[in-house]
Amino acid sequence: MDLPLFLQNMPSEYLFGGIFIFLLIYSFSLPITEEIALVLVGILSHARDFPFPLVFAASIPGIYGSDLVYFFVARKFGLKLLSSRLFRRLFKPGKILASERCFRRHGPRITFFCRFFVGIRAPVMIAAGFLKMKFRRFALYDGLASIIATVFWLCAGYFFGNMLEKGLNSLVFIFSIVGPVFVVSGAFFFTRQISREERCMREAEDKATYQEEQTVLFG
Repeated sequence: MDLPLFLQNMPSEYLFGGIFIFLLIYSFSLPITEEIALVLVGILSHARDFPFPLVFAASIPGIYGSDLVYFFVARKFGLKLLSSRLFRRLFKPGKILASERCFRRHGPRITFFCRFFVGIRAPVMIAAGFLKMKFRRFALYDGLASIIATVFWLCAGYFFGNMLEKGLNSLVFIFSIVGPVFVVSGAFFFTRQISREERCMREAEDKATYQEEQTVLFG
């Protein structure tokens, strides 16, 4: 697994911008995950004697930028998607309302922790925008998780690149395996959470209906 030639051959004075562009593209996890991209950037930067603080300063906008793209695209087009006939057939209004309640209660924790898991972070960012999570909350928790992940994987490549470089292909293979596992696990977890919210909503409705009936009967 190698860096693109344009980044390897880039003059040092343009390396800052090159790292930003490279990570902005590859942070969408195609064709490799952002973790591998950050390790590669760390290895290259160490080999080119590029100071670590500058490496981080060039990397975090690229990594965080893709998160904002997911969020705002989902926020912009979510309402149009909701009104489509196909979407209404696939997702009942009750499930959408339950999903919004779930994100309202657990959104910050979901956004923070899922940011570290390949395969489910992009769907969670899309869901956060789609379900109208407040941008300030998203920016805070996703931004904090992005900083932690960026520092960790950059340090792995920058300071331990000699050890990791030989096993990089194995690391790519591992991520290709765990990605689908996280997707399935995440889908199972969120399905359970949404079903729980639906039950709570039904119980609340039944309780409200009962109270209304009691009021009508006994004044």
